[in-house]
Amino acid sequence: MSTQKILGNGLLVHGINRNETDYLYKEIFEEESYVPPGGLQLPENAVVFDVGANIGMFALFMSERFPDARVFSFEPVPQTFEALCKNVASLPNVTPLNTALGDTAETRELTFYPQYTMMSGFDADPAVDKALVKSYIENVASTLDAVRAEVFVEEADELLEGRFEGQQKVPCTVERLDSVAERLGIDRIDFLKIDVEGFEVKVLEGIGEELWPKIARAAVEVEDDHGELVAVRSLFEKHGMRVSVEQPAEYRGTSVYNLFADRGQDD
Repeated sequence: MSTQKILGNGLLVHGINRNETDYLYKEIFEEESYVPPGGLQLPENAVVFDVGANIGMFALFMSERFPDARVFSFEPVPQTFEALCKNVASLPNVTPLNTALGDTAETRELTFYPQYTMMSGFDADPAVDKALVKSYIENVASTLDAVRAEVFVEEADELLEGRFEGQQKVPCTVERLDSVAERLGIDRIDFLKIDVEGFEVKVLEGIGEELWPKIARAAVEVEDDHGELVAVRSLFEKHGMRVSVEQPAEYRGTSVYNLFADRGQDD
């Protein structure tokens, strides 16, 4: 079910779950989780690939910060893509694409959580995903005093109840990033943002040797459950990019990391 909410900056946003919309706004607009350490500088008419766009919060953020940038937002799930399209309908610089990116062109099933859309993914596991959210809740609670922490955990547990139930198997189109770039007439990517719940290595393996040197900067949320952090880091370093890795305090003790890559000031 679609919902509407006015964000802290006055934007009216279409979402699926109000709590998720609040979280995404906080993560992207307030905490600027995808902004590299030291800030983000982009050239005029920058090209941005938003891989794992969900309802389009990052596209809205980039359009506000860099109004002349061209943003291509990739979201494979039809329900979420519908909200994305509504949110960017008035932004001619944003192009929504109803596809996933990977290493092979194919159609495959994605596990979609209607009550927790942002954790949907090709390798989603309800038990693992719920444990991750529980760890996040406990880490946030650890920053509060005892009374507030107890109330926060109780309220969070109530909100979490049933969030991973009723999951759906959704067939999604998967394309290689280099093939999509060629189809769109894109010969460079000034900023590549990836948040795809464990599928990030596959996305990077679909870039292709010809396009790699034309990627200037990147921000990737990595789920390091099976050596993904090393694999992602190695791919960027192999292609001449500097890498830094952070773990947000609220994800301490989990497999979630933020990785940033760039080619240096001369690129």
